[in-house]
Amino acid sequence: MKTNFFFIALITLFSFNALAATIDSVEIKGNRRVPTATIQKYTVKEGTEFDLGAVDRSIKSLFASGLVTDAAVDMKVDEDRLVLVYQISEKPYVNSVYFNGNSEIKTRILEETVNPMAGQLLDSKKVETNLALIQEKYADEKFYTAKINVEVEDRNDNSVDIVYSIDEGVQAKIYDIKIVGNKYFSKKQILKSIETSKKGFWSWLSGSGKLKKTELRTDLEKIKAIYLKEGFAKVQVGEPDIVISDDKKKIYITLKINEGIRYKVANIEFSGYEHATLDELKKSVSLKTGDWFNVEMFQNDIKSVTSVFTQKGFAYANVDPDTSMKDDAATIDIKFGVEENHLVYINRINIRGNTKSRDNVIRREFDIVEGQLYNSALISDSKRHLEFLDFFDQVRVAETRVAEDQIDLDVDVNDKMTGMFSLAAGYSSVDKLIGTVSVTQKNLFGKGYELTTKGEFSSSRADYTISFVNPWLFDRPYSFSLDLFKTNREYDDYDKKSKGFAIGLGHQLIKRKLYGSVRFRYEENEIANIEDYAADIIKAQEGESKIISLTPSLKWSTTNHPYLPTKGNQSTLFLKLAGGPMGGDYTFGKLGMETSQYVTLFWKVVLMAHLEGGYIQMFDGKDAPIAERYRLGGMYSIRGYEYGDISPADDDGNKFGGTKFIQNNFELIFPVIPSAQIMGVVFFDQGQAYDSDEAFFKRDLVRSYGAGFRWYSPIGPLRFEYGQPINPDSSEGLSNKGRWEFSIGGMI
Repeated sequence: MKTNFFFIALITLFSFNALAATIDSVEIKGNRRVPTATIQKYTVKEGTEFDLGAVDRSIKSLFASGLVTDAAVDMKVDEDRLVLVYQISEKPYVNSVYFNGNSEIKTRILEETVNPMAGQLLDSKKVETNLALIQEKYADEKFYTAKINVEVEDRNDNSVDIVYSIDEGVQAKIYDIKIVGNKYFSKKQILKSIETSKKGFWSWLSGSGKLKKTELRTDLEKIKAIYLKEGFAKVQVGEPDIVISDDKKKIYITLKINEGIRYKVANIEFSGYEHATLDELKKSVSLKTGDWFNVEMFQNDIKSVTSVFTQKGFAYANVDPDTSMKDDAATIDIKFGVEENHLVYINRINIRGNTKSRDNVIRREFDIVEGQLYNSALISDSKRHLEFLDFFDQVRVAETRVAEDQIDLDVDVNDKMTGMFSLAAGYSSVDKLIGTVSVTQKNLFGKGYELTTKGEFSSSRADYTISFVNPWLFDRPYSFSLDLFKTNREYDDYDKKSKGFAIGLGHQLIKRKLYGSVRFRYEENEIANIEDYAADIIKAQEGESKIISLTPSLKWSTTNHPYLPTKGNQSTLFLKLAGGPMGGDYTFGKLGMETSQYVTLFWKVVLMAHLEGGYIQMFDGKDAPIAERYRLGGMYSIRGYEYGDISPADDDGNKFGGTKFIQNNFELIFPVIPSAQIMGVVFFDQGQAYDSDEAFFKRDLVRSYGAGFRWYSPIGPLRFEYGQPINPDSSEGLSNKGRWEFSIGGMI
C-alpha cells in the first residue's frame, strides 16, 4: 500500500481547518481491463466527507478484491475542489494455459482435469492447485515418476501464459497378480474372468498391465459373480493389496478370496398362489433340488415365477423369495412367496411418434388387443415384432395405470429411413466387371409395402427386375407379391433373353413362424447366337420357349433379429411345378430346400450352419431348361470360385449347369466393433452340382475357406470377403487362386 507525501501534507493542512473537507471528485488511473465502475465499488464516494480511515479501508478493500497488485492514493486541490486520485496496477489476466511434454495423457484430458484459468485474473493459489491436480492425474494413471513444473510467462500486455512442463517418466505396470484363498477356481480361471492383467510381451499394443481403479473394482465383482454361480453363496472378495516398487515402475497386486461353504439346493416351495398349478410353477424354475445354488439362475427364476402370473392377467403379481441356509448340511431351502393381486385388462393402446408409418401397420403387429386380459409375454412379443420390421430406430412400450384393473400401453416409435440404395460389384470370366444397382423401399407410403427395382449390368449382361410385396393384404395375415422381369445375357457359347411376371399369395400358418405361399410364374425365354463349340444340350434348346409354373412353398423362421441373428432357424422348402395343364414348353418338377441355424457359442461368437439342396425331375423326356439348372460359385454360394465354375461339363469342358446340387456353409460371426455393428466372419464352404445321369456325391464336393468383414452401416450393408479354394480338381476346370468379393449399399 502506498500513500503520497503531498497527500499527507494536505491532510495535515486540512486537519487544521475547522470545517470538514468534502470530496468533490474521485479519479481512477492505471486500469486498462478492469472497468472504472468496478474499481469505484471499492473507493470512497464523491460528496462524502473526507476521512483518512475511510481512505485506508478503501485501499484494503481493493487489495482484498483480487483486482490489483498495487494501489496508491493522491489528493489534490483543483480550483477549490478536493480531488482523490487512485493510481492502481491491475492484476494480469491469464491468456492461455499450455501443457508441454505430455504424450501418454492427452491435452484434452488434462484440460478437463484442471480448473479453468484462461480469461480469468491470475490466481496463484489456483495455479498451484492445478499443479497438484495434474500430479494426481498422472499418479492415477500410474506415472509415479512424473515431474511437473509450472511457469508464469509475462506477455507484456498485462496478461500472462501459464505453462505446465511435464516429464511423464515411465508408467508403472502390473508385474504380478497373486491370488490367495482360492481353492475351487484356479488362478488361471480367475484371471481369465477379469480385465485387469499383468504386463505381457504385447502390452505396448494390447494395453495389458495397466492398473485402473474402476476396472479393478469391477473385477472384484466379477470374481464374486463366478463363485456365486457355483454355489458359494457367502463368498467374500476383500480389498486388494497393491504394492508399488521402490523405483515406482512396478505394481504387485494380491487378490484375497474367502470362498466359504458351497451350497446345494434342498427344498423348493411355493406359497400364496391360487391361479396356477404347482406343476406350472415347478416347470418355470431352472434350479432343481440337488443343484448347486446359482445366484444368477435364482434371480432369473424369480422373474420366471412372476411371469407365470403376469401371463395370466395379474399385471401386478409380486414374488417375494426367501432363502434359508443350513451351514452344517451345506444346503439352501428356497421359498417363493406369491402375491397375485388382481386381474388387469388392456384399456387402450396408444401409438405415438410415427410420422410416416400408419397406425394400422403398427397395430397389426400386436398379439394383444384393447379389452383383452393383460399378458406380459404377448406384450414382449409384440414389441419384438415391431423391432423385427426394421421400420423404426427405437421401439418403447410403457404401461400406464388408468384404473384399478386397467392399464394403457403407450407405444413410442421413431420412424427411420427404410429405403435402401445398393451398389454391388464383382468380376467373372464370363461377364468381366459386373455392377448391380438396386433401390428398395421396405415401408412404401408408410403402409408396410415393399418395392424393389434392380438392375444388373456388364458388357454381356443387362437384367431388370421390379418387385412389389404387400405382407398384410387387407390388414389380414395374407401376403401378395408381384414381380416383373427382363434379362439379357451373353455367354461365351450362346445368348439368352428372358421376360415375364410372377404373382404370389401367402399366409401365416403358425403365427410369426411358419409361412405358406403359392407363386404363379410366366416366363418367355430365347436362346440364340449359339456357337459351334457349345454343349449339345444348349444347341437343342435354341429358339423361343415358355415356362409356366406354380410353386407352393413353406418358410419357417424363429430368428431373433432380421439381419444380425444370434439364435434361431430359417428354413425354406418349395416345389416348382411347370407345364402340364398350365401349358408351356417344358414339364418338370423342381424341389428345393435350405435351412440356416444360428447358435451363440461363446464371447458373442455366433455359429451359422447352412445347408441347401435342389433337384430337377423332367416329366416330358427333355433336357432340363438351361435357365433352371444349378451353377455354384460366388459370394452367396461357394466363395473363392466364380459364379458358374462349379457345374457339370461336356467332354469338351463346356459347363451347362446341373439338375441337382448340394451346398453346405459354416460361418463363425463375431463382433469387431459392436457399437458400430462391424462384424468379422470366418467361413468354410462346400458344394457340388450334378447332372441327371450322376448320383449325388459321384464327384467330390468342391471346398473353400476364407474370412471377411460385414458392416451394417448407416448407409447400408457392406460385405468384403476373401475365399480360398481347397485342393480344386483341375480336371473340372477349377482354379486354386483365391478371390475377393464385395457388396455395398446405401440408405435413402
